[in-house]
Amino acid sequence: MRSETYLAFHRLTGSRLPHYYRQYLRDDRERRYPDQVELLGRVLRHAVGTVPYYREVAGDGPEAVDDPEAFLKRFPVLTKETIRREFDRLKSTSGDCTHWYENSTGGSTGEPITLIQDAEHRARIVAIQEVYSTWAGGGLGRPQLYIWGSERDIMLGHETLRNRFANRLLNRRMLNAFRLDRDEMREFLEVARRGPPKLVVAYSQAGFEVARFAAEEHITVPRQLGVIATAGMLYDDMRTQIEQTFGCRVFSRYGSREIGDIAGECEHGTGLHILPWCSYVEVLDANGAPAPPGVEGDLVLTGLTNDAMPLLRYQIGDRGVRAADEPCPCGRPGPRLARLTGRTVDTFLTPTGAYVAGGYFVQLVSPKPWVERFQILQRSPTEVEYLLVVRGEERAGDRDEIVRGTRDALGDECNVSFRVVDDIEASASGKRHYTRRLF
Repeated sequence: MRSETYLAFHRLTGSRLPHYYRQYLRDDRERRYPDQVELLGRVLRHAVGTVPYYREVAGDGPEAVDDPEAFLKRFPVLTKETIRREFDRLKSTSGDCTHWYENSTGGSTGEPITLIQDAEHRARIVAIQEVYSTWAGGGLGRPQLYIWGSERDIMLGHETLRNRFANRLLNRRMLNAFRLDRDEMREFLEVARRGPPKLVVAYSQAGFEVARFAAEEHITVPRQLGVIATAGMLYDDMRTQIEQTFGCRVFSRYGSREIGDIAGECEHGTGLHILPWCSYVEVLDANGAPAPPGVEGDLVLTGLTNDAMPLLRYQIGDRGVRAADEPCPCGRPGPRLARLTGRTVDTFLTPTGAYVAGGYFVQLVSPKPWVERFQILQRSPTEVEYLLVVRGEERAGDRDEIVRGTRDALGDECNVSFRVVDDIEASASGKRHYTRRLF
């Protein structure tokens, strides 16, 4: 009843969300996904036919798009700097601009950008998000707990009343990830303890902090439907703690404000299935060539849903590894990412220019019981600073162990320092980043 009321409300407002939700849900249940190359071809023809920047770069009109994957390679990667510089020329000259709106990224890389998106894009990405929630035991109308949001979305968001209505209708309870305090976490966990099992959707880092708080306070939570962890790296120790607290499987989901939900784990844990309706994903090596399965590279995304400002070969700033082309037991077709390895800024650089995944440094400090919270800053190839929120008594030798591990990765000349702080501030998007490369 809740789901039908929600979909009826969107139909009354003219949104095509109900149409896309039913279509994508049917695709997923029947394991009959759309042909991504066909979707890519449609976007390319629209882009070169109506977007001045892409028309100039391509040098040909939409009739030339006979091999979409080959045609896509005509375009250089689209950087945030290019989007800022070419903002007006990246907008389509067709479509009903009265249904366009601005959306800004959270700036977790220090490089926030503003994009133009349209109502069809919004309807599609919400539909994809709701369909993916069914993978983890959720679904429209089933009770959900969110550890989510940002200062902009929850404290200052212009859609607050609409969001409140939707959350009440869909049986959702929110905890603001931007400001996690002990009383709010305790109340949130009490909601999880009461009533039927729920789907938990959380920023990875914020979900881990709530789960760890529950363990420290000896708060027992009954088994929930599932946990979707997103908007940040999910490390093994985080996954373990969240699963122990909520008594259920954690599903890692990868998405962005720029594109929508991009990929997510299924119940078999064989990597992250690329969600076929939203984006075409490339993994490129340092030379801009496709990285083979098992080799880390930059993620470059082509959005398939936003006609107002299509993003072709967008260098989002994340890194990952493509999985081998082997079928998943879940039966869902299409490519997968074996894993995400972090944001480009979260990946540290050695003095020789080699990359070291930020997760390596996280594992040096996260098991230390006297460290409540931390952030690792690489200020140069030979300078790393650990910001630490300390609780209890520090164990002898732990800092020396962290220094040795850091130098094993970055070289003996690396200057490793520690600074004890009262708190680690969240970014403007409400996320707390474990690793930051500042150059």
